[in-house]
Amino acid sequence: MSIEEKNNEETNGNELSGDVGGEETERRPAWRPQDADREYFRYETRRRVQQYSVPPQTIFKPAKPAPTIRDSEHKRVAVYARVSTKSNEQVSSIENQTKYYTEKISKTPNWEMQGIYSDEGKSGTSKKWRPEFRRMLEDAASKKMDLIVCASVSRFARNISDLIEEVRKLKTTNPSNPVGVYFETEDLYTLDPNINERLQMQGLFAEWESGNKSRRMILSYDQRICTGQFPLSDLLGLRHTIDGQFTIVEDEAVTVRYIFLATLCGKSPEEIAEVLTEKQRPTLRGRTEWNAAMVKAIMENERRWGDLDVRKRIVVDYKEKVTTKNEGIRKGAYVPGYHEGIVTSQIAKAAQSMRSSRYQFEGVPDVYVIDSGALKGFVSVSPSWNGIDNESFQEISRQVYADDEFAALQKEADILNGKAHSNVLSMTLNDYRVAPGVMFMSRSDSQLTIAPRSLRLNGVCHDKLGYGRFIEVLYHPIMEVIAIRNCDETSPNAILWDEANKKPLQLCTSAFSTAVYEKLEWMRKYKFRFRGVTRVRDGEKIIFFFLDEPQILVGKDKKRLDENDTSESRAKFIPYKEGTTDEDENGVVSPIAYPENWRDHFGVSYEIKRKRERIINEVSSSDISYLGTRVINPFIGEIPSQEQLEAEVEELYMSM
Repeated sequence: MSIEEKNNEETNGNELSGDVGGEETERRPAWRPQDADREYFRYETRRRVQQYSVPPQTIFKPAKPAPTIRDSEHKRVAVYARVSTKSNEQVSSIENQTKYYTEKISKTPNWEMQGIYSDEGKSGTSKKWRPEFRRMLEDAASKKMDLIVCASVSRFARNISDLIEEVRKLKTTNPSNPVGVYFETEDLYTLDPNINERLQMQGLFAEWESGNKSRRMILSYDQRICTGQFPLSDLLGLRHTIDGQFTIVEDEAVTVRYIFLATLCGKSPEEIAEVLTEKQRPTLRGRTEWNAAMVKAIMENERRWGDLDVRKRIVVDYKEKVTTKNEGIRKGAYVPGYHEGIVTSQIAKAAQSMRSSRYQFEGVPDVYVIDSGALKGFVSVSPSWNGIDNESFQEISRQVYADDEFAALQKEADILNGKAHSNVLSMTLNDYRVAPGVMFMSRSDSQLTIAPRSLRLNGVCHDKLGYGRFIEVLYHPIMEVIAIRNCDETSPNAILWDEANKKPLQLCTSAFSTAVYEKLEWMRKYKFRFRGVTRVRDGEKIIFFFLDEPQILVGKDKKRLDENDTSESRAKFIPYKEGTTDEDENGVVSPIAYPENWRDHFGVSYEIKRKRERIINEVSSSDISYLGTRVINPFIGEIPSQEQLEAEVEELYMSM
């Protein structure tokens, strides 16, 4: 009985059994075994196979044998060689590879040399860093070769994605002329369809080895840093020695010295680059065309002045060669005075300050301190000059005082600045308070505004000083006072302000502002405005700004006065020093505010005011006009005079 007949019999049996149950049973579906269809299809498949037969006229076409590296077809063969460093051993390796494969191809009857592509000193982790590798792939796409021979998978690529992608492209870009790659060490031929799994496995091994090599290099650097065996490299003007030191190459050092000293003489990086190009001065790699970026790079390398910063930058992605500044990510070291520098650290620091200053100076600004008279202790320095800091200001000012005199001055300053109480006999005067003048400041007053990176004098200051063409800024870091006065063009720190109207003067004062903010512990998110007090003595004029009476400029991005604020005064009193918050008890601040300690005892002591008036009233015309004494800037240290620097720059120029 066939399967179909058997199924029909079973179906009829089910229908008969349904009659017993009546009409409801007749509506039920016929029951079928679960494997009925499967058995049926198996039966049909066997029947069809038994019926098939090969037609006698059929002509079979056999497939070509799987391609191998040893077949007899003519092949145009290219060779790819790569080494990851430019050491003598690796150069020898790449030369040996070239010689070996040239001879091998010439001795193989059906092989023809198409070309040798070699990347020297290139990593195999990414194809974009290997120009010869990319050129070879372009030639392969242009059907210039049939076969590429490479010593090993790791020489071809240490990145498995690059390996698989490029092998696939070589095979499929021109299907009628696929290009195979033969890796001799692993005996793998990429056109062989049976080696895909082996190729991927070798690619994984190569990528793992590349990552392992990167980890070994990191560990090696860690060990060398901890043991003082710092990794060194050659620089223009310096060569590293086998014992871990540097020697100066005098001819190249001329270029380096010229860059630093010319900067101190006021030349810009662009001007210096133009001179070096004109003189055809070679770089370390022999390049004679210079640009400003190259000049800046030489000035920024600490090894030029004798220090050693180890591991300044690190590789965070060894495949893509992504680097970043090493800010504690891995071990590092800084060794001051590690070797003899081409220039001194003082010259290097002065040159860096010159370059970082927004204003281009004709030479290194001199620092003067007034050593006598009513303005004793005031420091004169160009506020746009970056070669100064808070500690330097205080050290310069302090050196003109005897120890006991300075102690008395410091006590007086603490009283005037509200940091200490005055032990006056009259408690009435001490308790009597006067509102700070800044509370009543108007547009007709002279105003000084200090921001974290700038200083601004309004046009009224120019008016008060008589519209002189040049002014000078003085700063007393102990008394916390800034003063401006007229000066002539010959003054070392003269600032040009020759507008014949009331235009304000805006100066870039990054270092100066930082010093003031640090001394007074101001929050850098605020600006501070001060009202000037003018004194005129026999035609000589000076304006004082006392930094303990600020108007705080909160900024437009802060909340305005809150609608729920029920205080009668529009004045807001907020914390303004580091380590405090900027909100009052209502959680809001005003665009203009005043120190929080003025809230409870509005104003300053009358006795303090009286002492301050006495100090500024003692100023004479000779005090105002006195230049002061030139001193060494402790932030930089001692450097040659401007005349000496200019003479040496001229000598270096003539010797190049």
